[in-house]
Amino acid sequence: MTQAAEAPEDLRQLYQKLAEERHALLRCLAALSDEAAAAHPGGGWSAKQQAAHLCQAERTWVDWAFTVCDKPDATVGQTPQEGQIFLAEVEGADGYPLWYWQTRLKTARAETLRRLAIADLTADVLQRKGTHRTFGEMTVLQFLRGLYRHDRMHREQVQGKKQSFEVRAPGM
Repeated sequence: MTQAAEAPEDLRQLYQKLAEERHALLRCLAALSDEAAAAHPGGGWSAKQQAAHLCQAERTWVDWAFTVCDKPDATVGQTPQEGQIFLAEVEGADGYPLWYWQTRLKTARAETLRRLAIADLTADVLQRKGTHRTFGEMTVLQFLRGLYRHDRMHREQVQGKKQSFEVRAPGM
């Protein structure tokens, strides 16, 4: 079991970024009224829908990382043809109060941190590679970094900012 104090530097930085980006997202959402969080700027997803999407995606990305931990060279994820797969709660998300999604985001990240804390994430394990069907070859660490990058991407969307992180599939 790797504790944060014994963890490789990459893992300590990961924990820090996971906390920073989730806090930034939650601060962004806290600045919205419930009505504003249900608005669909430009016809896109509302802030509530983006939160619902993040809640669903979080567990799956951690599952994929752990699959690669256990089975290096594993292939995970959706194909480019399948497109977005984290939609289960998006359609009905606006029907819930904003505090519900804020709580779900906190709970999802706490569960992620619990799972990471009990995993054997050594420096060698973090560098194991697998293939995501859309994004190509990735290390366990890259899968886990995807969590905070995903938070940032959706926070910037909620804020109406140009995204600082571009998602690129292999060959793009």
